Amino acid sequence: MGAVASTPAPIRFRPMPLSELLDELFRLYRRHFSLIVTVSLLVALPGLVWSLVTGIYRFNSSSYVNSLITTSPGGQPTFNSQQLSNLVGSLILGFVGGFFLLPISLGAVFRSITDVALGQPATVGSVLRETLARYLPLLGLVALGFLMFLGWTIAEGIGFLLLVLPGIAVFCAAVYLGVRWLLVLPAMMAEDIGPVRGLGRSWNLVKGSWWRTFGILLIVLIMYFIISYALVILFGLIAAIFTSGDFHAALVQVGSTLLGAVLGPILYIAVVLLYFDLRVRKEGLDLDQLAQQTTPGPAPA
Repeated sequence: MGAVASTPAPIRFRPMPLSELLDELFRLYRRHFSLIVTVSLLVALPGLVWSLVTGIYRFNSSSYVNSLITTSPGGQPTFNSQQLSNLVGSLILGFVGGFFLLPISLGAVFRSITDVALGQPATVGSVLRETLARYLPLLGLVALGFLMFLGWTIAEGIGFLLLVLPGIAVFCAAVYLGVRWLLVLPAMMAEDIGPVRGLGRSWNLVKGSWWRTFGILLIVLIMYFIISYALVILFGLIAAIFTSGDFHAALVQVGSTLLGAVLGPILYIAVVLLYFDLRVRKEGLDLDQLAQQTTPGPAPA
């Protein structure tokens, strides 16, 4: 818990073109790798344990899904309702656990990146304490995100049932809104605001810069998926050689979670850099202003 991030140089507080922003992304990732990845691994572990204990990892196992249909002695296929009940129960447990763990998983990684981006001393312990102190606002954001996703899913289904074009329009609207609200977590962490104000801050910052924000995000996503999927496929092939059945599914789940914890912060760093870059461009943000915003008040007597 005592791993301290190096803090001699915060990020470059000036408008950054794409090449410089990507260079800053990997510089931050390399320099503060131990802190950011340690936090990411720690907050990923509860979700991994929950997945293994509840059996939700089996949902990705073809052997488990195939077991829903069994063959009777007479050769007739029979639907296994008990197996389906177990699967549905595991999915419900997985969703409930994920819902309450997600605020910590997202918030802690963004907290660590925001701290090191500002050049503030940070340890694993301080990051986790600050994140827990913001748990309720983060939970509120997760709840809002779930309601938005549920509404989008219903609208998307209705759109495709009626006609293909309305479904495509709903999808495009979701992408547009997702980019406009992309910066909500960095805003909440850097400015100590709630989820509703955070959504508003992100909306205003991205205004007029939607295509640039979307383009940078798309480039980083492509880079991330190429690296992560190559490693996941490689790990899956190696695991398939030595294991099978439920143990294979559990091993793949463990490997995917650990790889996600190591590589996922790349995406989060990109979002944090976009947040500060847009504040510099739109608000003339500089280190002096940040020092005033982040300086703690006097300690109580």
